[in-house]
Amino acid sequence: MTMTFEPVRSDTLPENTRYADDGCEFASSCLECPLTQCKYDNPGWTSREDRGQRDDEIFRLRKAGISVAELARQFKVSTRTVHRIVQRGGAAKRVVVDADSAPTLSLNELATRSVIRRRSSLPTLSGWLARSA
Repeated sequence: MTMTFEPVRSDTLPENTRYADDGCEFASSCLECPLTQCKYDNPGWTSREDRGQRDDEIFRLRKAGISVAELARQFKVSTRTVHRIVQRGGAAKRVVVDADSAPTLSLNELATRSVIRRRSSLPTLSGWLARSA
């Protein structure tokens, strides 16, 4: 049995795709972008950065005496969020771990430190029936 394949157009392959370099709100062209990481590669990164700047600003304004209710209204967050930010001292501190200095754990050691534990066995049905009778 012989298999035949349909011919494929050369412009359907990723190597021959014409990408438009439209940039984003940070730069008009990807080649001129000041970011260390593309916002499209890690979409959560820019929102975390924006949230961090917002949290630092809320903390600074609260220290300046602006009321919690006013800050919540201005930044469109709940008053509880403002309290959390002020209690934390601004943006949450992010710890950057250097891969060369990070400790190396064996799989056995990692398994003993796992936060996921095996379930305990369920009680026997006969014990439950005796209690309910």
